[in-house]
Amino acid sequence: MFFYTNEDVDRLINEDMSLFDLTKELLNIKEKGKIEFFTRKEAVVSGCELVSHLAKRLNLDVTFKEKDGIKVRENSKIFEAKGKNVLILWKIAQNIFEYSLGVATYTKKMVDLAKQYNPHIEILTTRKVIPFTKKIALKSVMDGGGWPHRVTTTETILVFDNYINLYGGWEKFFEDFKILKNKAVEKKWIVEAKNLDMAEKLIEIGVDVIQLDKVDVKTTKNIVEKAHKFNIKVLSAGGINIENVEDYAKTGVDGIVTTAPYFANGGDVKVNVSLI
Repeated sequence: MFFYTNEDVDRLINEDMSLFDLTKELLNIKEKGKIEFFTRKEAVVSGCELVSHLAKRLNLDVTFKEKDGIKVRENSKIFEAKGKNVLILWKIAQNIFEYSLGVATYTKKMVDLAKQYNPHIEILTTRKVIPFTKKIALKSVMDGGGWPHRVTTTETILVFDNYINLYGGWEKFFEDFKILKNKAVEKKWIVEAKNLDMAEKLIEIGVDVIQLDKVDVKTTKNIVEKAHKFNIKVLSAGGINIENVEDYAKTGVDGIVTTAPYFANGGDVKVNVSLI
């Protein structure tokens, strides 16, 4: 269950129809209708929960909705509603479905490709979402079998160069690490490394997770072998997508951090509106 507020739903409606539907008014349409959404291609369903909230906000009766996260065949119905405001729901819901199905289906492909070599690996998506799409994007990733790497800066510790530049340098960080780790007693320390030397230093000081950024496959495998001897997890990030996810999964990394699903090709959704 994903939490959406009335404000989330109202914003989506207001973006598309802030006042009224001029075409509908000129045609003097007052009858109730039925609206159905179909995916033209095989896909992982996502967006039904949000569209259901939208439909109810528009006083529509939801008469069918597929379960988010289910893989369906081409030409499968994924949602149906009835009532007077089906034309308002039409394009808002179609946009949601096309983006959501695209993200969920791409994520599922990445997950399946990675897990055939490493069944315990996780596909994790970054904070680099398209602005104002975070809730939709993250729900779609989860429907596709992935997880958010970091939803906000509040819930996890993730140390990059930019933090250290203002902290006083890496040597100061290495010296202070035991004190820092004790301060965050409930949290794991994830620290970025861009090469083998840095990864070895992070293993030496005892970080919880090393996040490798744009490190080649051979070096990644070497780091994983070293880190796992000390029960340190390893994540790979930087330019990993559906084309090279298998190569990184074979290295034994514990997770792959990616932005690629957010920019997947959209789903192909057909909409039927009829009189009832």
